[in-house]
Amino acid sequence: MLRSLAVGLLLVAFFQPPPGYSLAAQRPAPQSAPQNAPNTGVSIGPNEGAFLILTDIHFDPFSDTDPSVAGKLSASPVEKWQAILESSASQTPSRDGEDTNYPLLAAALRAARNSGVHYDYVIAPGDFLGHNFDKKYRDHRLDPARYSEFVVKTEVFVSRMIRQTFPSLPIYAALGNNDSEVRDYAAPGQTLLLALSDEWKVFASDTNAVKTFRTGGYYAVPHPTVPTQEFIVLNTAFWSRNHPAGSASSGEDPGLAELDWLGSELVHLRSEHKSATLILHIPPGIDVFASSRPGNCEQSASFWRDRYESSFLHIVSDSRDLLRDGYAGHIHMDDFRVLPDGGAPFFQIHIAASVSRDHHNESGFEIGVYDKSSGALDDYAIVFLTQSHPESIAENIAGNTNATARVTLHEQLYDFRQLSGFTSVSPETLEVLSRLLLSSAMLRARFLDLFSAHSSASSALSANWRPLACAQTQITAADFAACACHASP
Repeated sequence: MLRSLAVGLLLVAFFQPPPGYSLAAQRPAPQSAPQNAPNTGVSIGPNEGAFLILTDIHFDPFSDTDPSVAGKLSASPVEKWQAILESSASQTPSRDGEDTNYPLLAAALRAARNSGVHYDYVIAPGDFLGHNFDKKYRDHRLDPARYSEFVVKTEVFVSRMIRQTFPSLPIYAALGNNDSEVRDYAAPGQTLLLALSDEWKVFASDTNAVKTFRTGGYYAVPHPTVPTQEFIVLNTAFWSRNHPAGSASSGEDPGLAELDWLGSELVHLRSEHKSATLILHIPPGIDVFASSRPGNCEQSASFWRDRYESSFLHIVSDSRDLLRDGYAGHIHMDDFRVLPDGGAPFFQIHIAASVSRDHHNESGFEIGVYDKSSGALDDYAIVFLTQSHPESIAENIAGNTNATARVTLHEQLYDFRQLSGFTSVSPETLEVLSRLLLSSAMLRARFLDLFSAHSSASSALSANWRPLACAQTQITAADFAACACHASP
């Protein structure tokens, strides 16, 4: 208890910025001869590696002032899409509250590539497609019979944009609830699964991974640098409360089938003395945005249906010695979930900030630092993009006015290890942080700004700080209500 208090006081001290403090400012790098990435200040130790997280891209190919662009894309093979989008007259990156258009996608990938960090791999926790995709397609009066084809081409295009930016890196992608050739939260569709199984190279030669992916959009593959670990990539849309249960054509429940597969995979890993990291889109636990509305606290809404969540928690608890880290997206903000076992935290899910600006946040990506012996997450940094001023761009002097609107600057929002004073990210340190958010108004104000990636809606988040903090460690509805609705002052 005294150790937690001491660490907590240290964390408060670092999260409270001194006069003149800049978000981009960094404390001295950790000892043991780390390598510093010149463009971000991220410190990577001698037994550490780095990876990139790109989530909730929500690419919107309809976002253009010229409505004919969508028609050209629909009529063209995906190999010609980049040239069509590059030649468009509209080259202004997405604005506050909008999904990712082509200029923003290109700028985000360019910034990630130019971060100065040597990545070992890329994690993409899902939602490649923009919101309301089917409605926008209809609004552009495109051929209804070719909707599935257009969805597949969009998914393939985004995947190829990532791959051509990082051609030598393995990319581990999960499907999100928007990644469906039918509609949001529906099954992904066999045409999409078949196309992506050919497109995603990480399991091209792994027949078991291809089989499970083509069946339900989930798979397991070896970690690229840690021989004793696997990435288990889940399709959590099946477990969402918004997914129509039992929608498989065979009449079976695809969510339960996936849980059975997850349990079997972990048993297999145990027999081989290996560990696993989970990659998923929708995290377990409470949907804070739905549950923090007035009058909703006692009827809090979980992201997943109860039968899936309880089974998942049981499976993960039984394998707690094999697991420590998970990576998710979906909420578009920087956050985390910590799963307890008998009161002790044992598993963390890092929730990454989004590329999309749909939630009124700045567009961003994240850089993870991991232990090369265990694969465990040691540190992470958030990098966000800001649109540059045309007069500051050399290309404007050269007369390339189109390029000025497209160029964005990237700036580090914060680095967890350097800002907090903790030596690593762990379930224990995150639980301490969550408790401090409930007790310290000073830390709370600082965290909410970082959590929201400078969201223009941060004032609304500030009014709901208790549900946000409670959801980080209270996974079930009953535990969340006890924390968020009945807590003493």
